[in-house]
Amino acid sequence: MRFFEDIVVQANKKLQSVCGDYLITERSNTGTISVLCDGIGSGIYANVAAITCASRISGMVQGGMSIRAAAETVAASMHRARTEDIPFSAFTISDILPNGKFVVYTYEAPNPILMEDYHATVLAPRFYTAGFEVIGETTGALNAGDSLMIFSDGVSQAGLGHGHGMGIGSDGVRDFINNNHRSADNIYKLPNRILELCKKVSAGNYEDDTTLAMLYCREAKELTLTSGPPYKTSLDARFAADFINGGGFKVICGSTTTDVISRELGLEVTMLSKGNSFGQPPEYWMGGADLVAEGAITLNQVCNIIDEPPDRLTGNSAAERLCLMLRETDVVHLMVGTAENDAHEDLIFKQIGISVRRATLQRLAAKLKSLGKLVTEKYY
Repeated sequence: MRFFEDIVVQANKKLQSVCGDYLITERSNTGTISVLCDGIGSGIYANVAAITCASRISGMVQGGMSIRAAAETVAASMHRARTEDIPFSAFTISDILPNGKFVVYTYEAPNPILMEDYHATVLAPRFYTAGFEVIGETTGALNAGDSLMIFSDGVSQAGLGHGHGMGIGSDGVRDFINNNHRSADNIYKLPNRILELCKKVSAGNYEDDTTLAMLYCREAKELTLTSGPPYKTSLDARFAADFINGGGFKVICGSTTTDVISRELGLEVTMLSKGNSFGQPPEYWMGGADLVAEGAITLNQVCNIIDEPPDRLTGNSAAERLCLMLRETDVVHLMVGTAENDAHEDLIFKQIGISVRRATLQRLAAKLKSLGKLVTEKYY
């Protein structure tokens, strides 16, 4: 499975406390969408313009509008900003499908760059009109190891007024990559090297808000997490097969869930720790699984600490180890059994603030998405 990691670098225009560029990246089963907006001017006004534009585009797409229609709608509305005192923002929208095919829409923004086998190429858009405005459309495909770069004009116009004509342009970024980046170099360092180039050619300053996002295609690190038995026993066999055939690390949270999977697959379960309190619930071992733990309490603990810096997680408990695994993962497949568990309604659970499984998993999914993970959900 492919994953499109967004490696983002950004610098504020000199003397400005906030950046006038704003980036949103959202992942779903249908693809990875990145929206980079560049508000006119700098400082607070530009920052608000960029955030408003990016949020508007994101909202349209989440509401079911196509990427193309959203780009056209927002670009057409920007025409008013040319004559009225309303916020204006340039934008670049990239939409990468799970198979690597992509489309990029640019409005008053630099041409994107495709890097294949460590060789960079500037992509030439097809231009068309939306109302009174012009949009660029570019298509292509990413394979493992390739990258798509989108950036604000703080990158393409770097060097303006310092001997570089109208700036280094997308061509200048391409030439820098091709002349300086080698296969042995760390790909993650390249965006910062480009950012430093922008500063260097501008006499040691960032003359404009400067943002570059490199969308790097690589094999995904996956984790399959299941909790809760299916709502009817006729689904048990499929449920167990889906788990054992799931991608990446395999984690079970729940004793009943463990019983179902071990029975259906004929796998022995051994108790590793009986647990001594609500803070340290039981943990088990089963062949084919990387971690097997109690359900509701462990998942609640994970939800409570998943936002903590990884260096604070010692790995001394199942919850901490699961957090570390989740933080290292790109794609989390949640398999949720929907059978009712009367034990979760016990007063002691409510007294100590333990949420029921399904609500906890929904909260965990939201937190994982905010950390940039792709989360899939399947219910049984």
